[in-house]
Amino acid sequence: MASIKRVGTKRKGAPPARRRPSMDATMGLSLPSAPKKVNKVFFDYTTLIYGRPGIGKTTWMASFPDAILFSCERVSKGIPCYDFNTENGGGGVHSWEVFKAGVALLEKSDKFQTVCIDTIQAAYGQCMTWVCKQNHIAHPGDEGFGKGWAAVRDEFASMLDTIAATGRGIVFASHAKDVEITSHSGEKYTRIQPSLSGQAYDYIKQKSDFVFYAEYVKDAEGEPRRVLFTTGDEVIDAKHAGILPKYIILDKDREVDTVARAFAGEVGLGVDPELIRPDKNTSSSGTAALRKDRANKALEKVKGAVGKPSKKKVLKRRA
Repeated sequence: MASIKRVGTKRKGAPPARRRPSMDATMGLSLPSAPKKVNKVFFDYTTLIYGRPGIGKTTWMASFPDAILFSCERVSKGIPCYDFNTENGGGGVHSWEVFKAGVALLEKSDKFQTVCIDTIQAAYGQCMTWVCKQNHIAHPGDEGFGKGWAAVRDEFASMLDTIAATGRGIVFASHAKDVEITSHSGEKYTRIQPSLSGQAYDYIKQKSDFVFYAEYVKDAEGEPRRVLFTTGDEVIDAKHAGILPKYIILDKDREVDTVARAFAGEVGLGVDPELIRPDKNTSSSGTAALRKDRANKALEKVKGAVGKPSKKKVLKRRA
């Protein structure tokens, strides 16, 4: 009978198989020995602030420490700030060529701690125009298989990544827009979000550590105020890293110091939703968010005193 040859068996007297060196050993990597420390300096992060025109987004951005402004939509008259390409009638950042030149200058310099881009959708539009010109097309959609849109995304991301690589903080400003949302149950409601769209919206939201919505309100005395929404829900697009109060009042100068102190851990800097109310200038989304939070606050107060009331009764009481 023919012998059966076993495949894969170790030959007697064969030298032991060599163990392949692990990738981490060859690259000098190791597993972490302690949790990393969280950077609590707000100004080192990337922030997007959005809201309607005139609410103070540009003033708020200009109050960042050692900031340079890239005015891509219009030159910010009346705001004391370092505004790139506005000296001697330069006209601000009126094209992507100027934007790219500004980024190149920042790479060669250690001036300025924060780069503010106002507005980010205007910058994206300039980028799209430049890419189309370079590719001799009228619109990114003219390139088949999404190549035109991919080229715009790559160019846009490249410039923003270059700024981030310099170690500077970045602040984006955007207008706001209402979007009608239909839930899984078929119910329709309005959500407010930055007026970017498509891949620009997806990229900037992913890039931003903080997304703040600025809204008009009135205080307990009926005086008009401005407030930052730092936390999002189904009607407000907002987010933040770490711990922040949901509402932060913007003072008369729209200083950013309050947000920085709150992010660093200082307590008591937020405003109670019971102390602010919608006014005639508040958006429908802002009104819905404020009323919901005030109703929830009322539920917390009466809970335990008269049993657990139904949410419907409390909402009716607060209306």
